Parts: sequence; C-alpha cells; structure tokens
Amino acid sequence: MSERTLTKKVAELKRLEAEKKAIEKQMEALQEEIKKELKVRGQEEASAGDWIVRFKAIVSNKFNTKAFAADHPKLYQKYMGQSQAMRFTISAQG
Repeated sequence: MSERTLTKKVAELKRLEAEKKAIEKQMEALQEEIKKELKVRGQEEASAGDWIVRFKAIVSNKFNTKAFAADHPKLYQKYMGQSQAMRFTISAQG
C-alpha cells in the first residue's frame, strides 16, 4: 500500500470516528430522554410502538479483586496470569 493510500485510509477512519462520536452523543441524549420519561411515569417498562422499553435496576455479585489482593497477596499472585493483546492507535504527529 502506498503512503498516499495509507494516508487516505487513516483520514477516512478518523472522519468516521468523528461521525461515530456525534451519533453516540445523539443516542445517549435520546436514551436519557426515554429514561426520564419512564421515571416521570413511574414505570420500569413501557410499550412504544413495536418496542418494549425497560429501565430496571439489576443486582449482581462481583468479585472484588483489589480487596482480595490486599487480604491475600500470596494467593492472589499464585493465580495471576499474563495475557497479551495487540493495540491499534492513531495519533497526530507533532
């Protein structure tokens, strides 16, 4: 791939990322409006045309890794494992 082609592809990717951010902001705003409406109605669930909208509290149990590591450092280290991942980033020069 030529330098020019790579530059075009990076520019297109950055343009799409900016569009995605704008769309995500719009989506978040709409979600907040819908949540507020459910709160005003005093409902956790409502029908909206072909959809059912829900905004409910969900209770779950999670393992507190930080507290476990502080209380049992040797045991924590015994079960620690390494992982590797590839990271893709684009940043401006200069």
